[in-house]
Amino acid sequence: MIRQFFLFIFLTSFILNGKSQSVTLTGRITDEESTPLVGTIKVIGIDGNFVSKSNGYFSITVQPNRTYTIDFYAINHTPQRKTISVGTTNRDIGLIRLRIKTLRPVDVVTHEVGMTIEKIPPPKIGTVPTATGNFEDYLKSSALGISSNNELTSNYNVRGGNYDENLIYINGIQIYRPFLPRSGQQEGLSFINSAFVENIYFSAGGFDAYYGDKLSSVLDIRYKEANSFAGSAQVSFMGAQSHIEGVYGKGERGNFITGARYRTNSYLLNSLQVKGSYKPTFFDYQFLTNYYTNFDDDDSYQKFYALGHFSTNNYRFVPTNRKTEFGTVNEAYQLTMYYEGQEQTKFQTFTGALGYEWKVNKHLDMHWVASSFNSKETEYFDVLAEYFINQLETDPSKDEFGDSTSNIGVGGLLNHARNDLNVWIANAYYYGIYTFDNKYNDTKNSTTFSKLRWGAKYQHERFDNDLSEWHLIDSAGYVIPNNDPNKIELTDVIKQHNIVDNNRITSHIQYTFNLVKRKTIYLDLKRKFKIDTNKYIIYAKDTIENSPNKWAVSLGVRGGYRTFNDEYWITPRVNITYNPRKYILNEDTTITRRNIKFKFATGLYYQPPLYRAMRGINGQINSNVVAQKSWHNVLGFNSFFKMWGRPFKFTTEAYYKYLWDVNPYEIDNVRIRYFANNNAIAHVYGIDAKINGEFIKGVESSFKIGVLRAIEDILDDSYQTYLNAAGDTIIPGYTYDNIAVDSFITYPGYIPRPTDQ
Repeated sequence: MIRQFFLFIFLTSFILNGKSQSVTLTGRITDEESTPLVGTIKVIGIDGNFVSKSNGYFSITVQPNRTYTIDFYAINHTPQRKTISVGTTNRDIGLIRLRIKTLRPVDVVTHEVGMTIEKIPPPKIGTVPTATGNFEDYLKSSALGISSNNELTSNYNVRGGNYDENLIYINGIQIYRPFLPRSGQQEGLSFINSAFVENIYFSAGGFDAYYGDKLSSVLDIRYKEANSFAGSAQVSFMGAQSHIEGVYGKGERGNFITGARYRTNSYLLNSLQVKGSYKPTFFDYQFLTNYYTNFDDDDSYQKFYALGHFSTNNYRFVPTNRKTEFGTVNEAYQLTMYYEGQEQTKFQTFTGALGYEWKVNKHLDMHWVASSFNSKETEYFDVLAEYFINQLETDPSKDEFGDSTSNIGVGGLLNHARNDLNVWIANAYYYGIYTFDNKYNDTKNSTTFSKLRWGAKYQHERFDNDLSEWHLIDSAGYVIPNNDPNKIELTDVIKQHNIVDNNRITSHIQYTFNLVKRKTIYLDLKRKFKIDTNKYIIYAKDTIENSPNKWAVSLGVRGGYRTFNDEYWITPRVNITYNPRKYILNEDTTITRRNIKFKFATGLYYQPPLYRAMRGINGQINSNVVAQKSWHNVLGFNSFFKMWGRPFKFTTEAYYKYLWDVNPYEIDNVRIRYFANNNAIAHVYGIDAKINGEFIKGVESSFKIGVLRAIEDILDDSYQTYLNAAGDTIIPGYTYDNIAVDSFITYPGYIPRPTDQ
């Protein structure tokens, strides 16, 4: 009995002693408005994490008589660190209030882009003075190397290329647009909603290997992640738009942004030369949502994200008349046209994407994405035009000045089309980023850090196109039968049914290496400046310890294979940037670092054809069309400086591109018509310069200028010139003697490309 009693005492004391070896810490996590948060608690030195409940309360078990450093995290909130000394009794830490972040959990400011890509400040909603309100109008005025031939279009050309040569991404998802628009007034709304935009990155050439396979440019748009409820709305005579953003779920782990736009350009189009009934209506809706299934901190989380977009563009036009005056001061004419019929086009598009990101740790970040694009497009029109060409009185002394004096021509034309296009583009891809640890070399006083990117993508494309189009011109020499008296001659007859199925596989790998070297330098600076009418010279000497300069080198390669014509390609690319040690003496005698950067990019850029590049002028598909190829070289310079006490940035780039296997094309308004033949070579070269900053205090603006030359040589083109007995070149309708007695063949050689400036 005594033995059992002592055993009981021993076990009881052992259990009580075991319990005394741990202490429980409790508390509650809320935001600044006392709303409970589901947060993550990380105790430094203890493996694993603790999670608070939906009411914000948490409980942590630790060892007694120690001091602990504890980090508190919650989605969309700034982390907080506390140092707590623990005794032998349980302790209530109390209330942990986390401040809401002004940016998303994974701060977009740290989004790293290519070394030759430019970050552009996003526009404020409603501040872009454009006819259409499209985001691209802001890009045309603020980015290097961009031009456009139509203020009603979202199309833009970059350094001698056409719109098909531009890559567009939203949060890493490639964006497509309708294929059939002929004119700017048919296009409607662009994909990009300005209310969603948080960051803009743009490169006019020489971009990194992980971006894609296009010849000219890349536009990388980053939509924002909401951290609280907000919204906006606008209404005008030309349309309306609104958006809502907010957070949802336990601990605000989810966020969303959604919006709709409606626009009609009737008031604007009624001012055009062609009078009639314009009835364009454009509508779109899109959303972006993110949900964090796990969030330890900014370096360890998992999330799903989805992007959706639906748009319908209906354009109906019933023309009535047009009156245009042309000619010279001494020889003026007037074209008057009367119309019958109508034009009706409709473009309905859908884009959907679902992605998953796993940020394993501060080193490894991986993405899996699947997306789909569908476009149903129709062009129906029957327009009959009857025209009169009259000569105008050009003598100001006569009462009939400016009036029609005689008729010199009449005629008519009939345009007909019944075109349908159904497009499906679906893809799935994976890409990863590995960031290596920084390495410090004490001997050389230098630091190196590097990053590896890789990825692979599968894409399926299907185009189903019915083409029925022709024109009838009723004028002297056109409708009159030439061979068969019972046959009416039509022009530009296109009757085709095309189906194109293609699969393409692409991949990339890129390694970026950065080297920062530091050394002590001695400065002896002098600066001249002027105040009123007096000139001053100031001097300064200083020693800068550990003054850094930076080299960055990016080596990348893309590869791909296209099943439609059994084509593959490999395109290496190199980017180099250098930030030197440069300092400037300010007027207040202080010395500051001059932030300047030199950059150079070179590489191969291949553009495998989509459906439109394989369809020739007559509507037939040429399955032998291969990728257009280009060798890019870009040399650039950036400098940040102050003027009028405000920051400014100066950017300039010189470039040269050599292109081969070029597919020539012509541009009619905004429609690009390819010849579907790789029978040309081209050269593009020029220089761009831009300065941007607050020319007016509080208003970001820019001034840019550029010189461009884009020429091409169609290798098998020629034309024959005929001469009459007098040795004059025969020009039908101009020369009297149209009997040819001699001729010669002319090879044009290099001619300006359609996008030459």
